Amino acid sequence: MKKTSKKRREIEIKDRDPVYLKLEYDEAVKTKKDLLLSELSLLTILKIIKEYNTLRAEELRLKSNIYKAIRELDMSIRKTKSSFPFLKIPEKLKRKEIAKIESAEEIKPMKEMIFDEDLESQLKSIQERLKSMGR
Repeated sequence: MKKTSKKRREIEIKDRDPVYLKLEYDEAVKTKKDLLLSELSLLTILKIIKEYNTLRAEELRLKSNIYKAIRELDMSIRKTKSSFPFLKIPEKLKRKEIAKIESAEEIKPMKEMIFDEDLESQLKSIQERLKSMGR
């Protein structure tokens, strides 16, 4: 049994022996350059990934801070609302207020149109009104 194990070891050692290739000087230099460029690009990619991870962590931290601030603001708004007394307005009064607001909105554009016109057009419109009244 010991003899077979020695033979196996010898076979395993032979299988482990590296294979050598003969390269020309130019090929060897080109291969080394390619290997170094590949290593450089991998290191660059690794650096970018690390920067990305730090930026994502910073973004997550900022988002959580914003979320906390919004929750606190919401809580303070709720507390403020609960401290104010609210009046119950009857439906009839609400309707009257809505009607007043609508009528005020209709009048405003007409006045704005008059003041938006230039001076000459205002003079012409006044002269036309005077002529129509004189007839």
